[in-house]
Amino acid sequence: MSERTTPLRIRTFVGSGVVMFVVAVVLVAATLAWNARKVALADSEAQGTRFVAGAEAALNRSLLAVDVLLASTDELLGLSTAMADWIDPEVASQRLRSSARQNLMVRYVAVLDGTGKAIASSDAAGSGLQVQLPLGFLAAVMEQPVSTLMISAPVISFASSERVLYVARYLRMADSSLVVAVAELPVAALSSVLVQGVDINGLQVTLERAGGQLLLSVPNREEAIAPTLTPQLGDLTETGQNWDAPARLTGEPGLVVYRPILYQDLRIAASIPRVAALAGWRDQRNAIALTGALFVAMILAAGGLALRYLSSLSQARMAIAQSKATLDQALESMVSGFMLLDREYRVVQWNSQFEQIYPWLKDVVAPMVPFRRVMEETSRHHLPRGTHDERMRWVEQRLLKQKQHEAAHEQTLPSGRTIQIIERPTPDGGLVITYHDVTALRQASAEIESLAFYDPLTNLPNRRLLMDRMQQAVAASVRSGQYGALLFLDLDHFKTLNDTLGHEVGDMLLRQVAQRLKTCVRREDTVARLGGDEFVVMLHELSVNSDEAAAYARRVGEKILRKLNVPYSLGGNTHHSTPSIGATLMGGALQPTVDLLKQADIAMYQVKSQGRNALCFFDPQMQIAISARAQLEGDLQQALTGRQFVLHYQPQFHLDGRIVGAEALIRWDHPERGLIAPGAFISVAEESELIVPMGHWVLRTACEQLAAWENDARYRHVQLSVNVSARQFRQRDFVARVVEVLRETGARPHLLKLELTESLVLDNVDDTVAKMGMLKTKGVRFSVDDFGTGYSSLAYLTRLPLDQLKIDQSFVHNLGVRHTDDVIVQTIIGMARNLELDVIAEGVETQAQKDFLAEYGCQLFQGYLMGRPTPVAALEALLDNAVPVQG
Repeated sequence: MSERTTPLRIRTFVGSGVVMFVVAVVLVAATLAWNARKVALADSEAQGTRFVAGAEAALNRSLLAVDVLLASTDELLGLSTAMADWIDPEVASQRLRSSARQNLMVRYVAVLDGTGKAIASSDAAGSGLQVQLPLGFLAAVMEQPVSTLMISAPVISFASSERVLYVARYLRMADSSLVVAVAELPVAALSSVLVQGVDINGLQVTLERAGGQLLLSVPNREEAIAPTLTPQLGDLTETGQNWDAPARLTGEPGLVVYRPILYQDLRIAASIPRVAALAGWRDQRNAIALTGALFVAMILAAGGLALRYLSSLSQARMAIAQSKATLDQALESMVSGFMLLDREYRVVQWNSQFEQIYPWLKDVVAPMVPFRRVMEETSRHHLPRGTHDERMRWVEQRLLKQKQHEAAHEQTLPSGRTIQIIERPTPDGGLVITYHDVTALRQASAEIESLAFYDPLTNLPNRRLLMDRMQQAVAASVRSGQYGALLFLDLDHFKTLNDTLGHEVGDMLLRQVAQRLKTCVRREDTVARLGGDEFVVMLHELSVNSDEAAAYARRVGEKILRKLNVPYSLGGNTHHSTPSIGATLMGGALQPTVDLLKQADIAMYQVKSQGRNALCFFDPQMQIAISARAQLEGDLQQALTGRQFVLHYQPQFHLDGRIVGAEALIRWDHPERGLIAPGAFISVAEESELIVPMGHWVLRTACEQLAAWENDARYRHVQLSVNVSARQFRQRDFVARVVEVLRETGARPHLLKLELTESLVLDNVDDTVAKMGMLKTKGVRFSVDDFGTGYSSLAYLTRLPLDQLKIDQSFVHNLGVRHTDDVIVQTIIGMARNLELDVIAEGVETQAQKDFLAEYGCQLFQGYLMGRPTPVAALEALLDNAVPVQG
């Protein structure tokens, strides 16, 4: 306690001394500055008083000299004994010039009569001098009861453009008439008399009347009319000497000293602004403040150095005392275990975290205990059933790692915890050992690896891990010559299960499929899930012979088929699911893993196209077909943008030979391959969704043709049938687009017939009925194409707003050949007649077929027998030569 108190007292004493010295310096500096201010004001006051006294004497002398000059004019010209007419202007002017030369302040002297006209003057103009006295000044001079010197207000001289004062007194002639002797004095001359060369900072000198009228000032004020200064000098008796009076010219607070002069109640005043009087004092004040600040800074610096020295001295003392406690606290706060060994590898220090990690060592660890003893006790817990020799070998291996100072190594405790051990040598040859519990870190790393490389639903390898294993398998196959195989699985109709029973049930199925797949392969094989319902099985090193490898892969694939065909139990429900499996061989040469996966995928889709639930090996011809299909899709896209499609029209005939309509059929006018029939590209267009813009183009082109025939009586009755694909019809804006096309082209809706396939109509009956109903209100007609090939169409015929049924050509071709087809055709025609629907037969190629149809009651025909699909020009020519329409 005393060690802490003593430095504190010393610091308090030093701090108090510093404060006292600083206060003393500040007080001395303030006193010096205040005294200097007083001296500065006193000096300025003395200067002002002396100046006013001197200026008064100088001005009195100057004005007295002018007064004598004017008064002597009577004697000089003999005015008191003469009459005005007796005076010779030339002689009088000459005498005035001689007299005026003796006074340098006077510009000229003139004698004026009562009207202000010059009788004589010292000016070169003589009696012709025009004297412009201030208004009323001449009368004021002559009204004086006794002739006295009067001074006018300052005016601008017309002759010299200077500010001047006029000084005058009147003189009495022999006949008692009055004349006025006047002298013109430049203000600048009087100002120089007032200032007398005195240099007082900020000095303002004024000559003013008792009422405050300003006659002249230094510095000079240029007002045209002499201003009246306020307050009057008589009111400044008390404030003038206290530096609180307003300066006469600027109004600033300052000293005002004034004295009256001999003439006409005039006063001369000297003003010194307080700011100007203290200008020199400010420099002194700043110098005193700077000096004081330097002294204060020196005192503070000296005090700070002293306190710093004392503080460092105190801290050094405390640091020695606290170092051990700080080290102990730091060791105890570590989240890791810690142990310090000396150069003999004996225990020096450890923390409580070490004891928590190795609780069985609490009774063993002590200062100076050899580290070997600690390891021997540890070995008992790591090898509880080990022999003495086995434990000693474990201890030797542990101590060997310690001597090598290798990188961090890990130790797994019997409890399952993982401890990372880091050993670093100390400068004195000892050792610092830290023990980090990295159990959570290793668990997190394992979880991250699982998320990165395994499917979370089935716990199977994902695509990333599969591709990595495939690369290794291909490289190993090239080295060993062993073939492997890749099986690509896709569950049939899995989307239907998800949509009907929900994704949870679908996930249950996927987990069961994963379990069954693992039972079908060896331990070294890989079962992976790519996503969704797609699985991949990779079989390693089947055989050096490709045929044997393929046979083994087929057996595994068939085993998988049998396993996956067994019904599943999904939440109490029994579900049957089948897979489609594509297979390809790996090996023989380096192959990109992506290509292998693509080959198996192609083979799987081949199974899909052939009916599902089977196994198919990849055939290079499949790849060629798929590449060609992709090329065809790109060409179709270009054909759409390049306007390469054209419409051909196949006429539709009545039994009496009239052409009543035509079916619009798309053709591809390929720039290299020529005219291509739709069978070569329609399926690709449907799969790639290009069928939607293509169908819209066909619809618009057909409507434009109807609009073109509108004004031609030969063709305006012709109806055009347009096929509508399922994708096009299921578009949300299908009805709006049809109505828009009719409106933009101007085609009559009742001449447009949309042909829908039976499967399209039955796919979503409610949606179909709604769309057909809306278009029916616009006048559009509908026909069911390929009627009779479906399974349930008869049940919905009464709900659909149809106009026509088209008998499929498969029934037409077998008329007279297969009795069942005759019955079907008769049934269709009879049903249509009962429902008041038209019936047209397509694919009529022989006269016998036409005769059979006519016999059964069919009256509309379409086929090669009557006409093939032709361009519009050929159709128009055929219409021109056909049986005319009956009115």
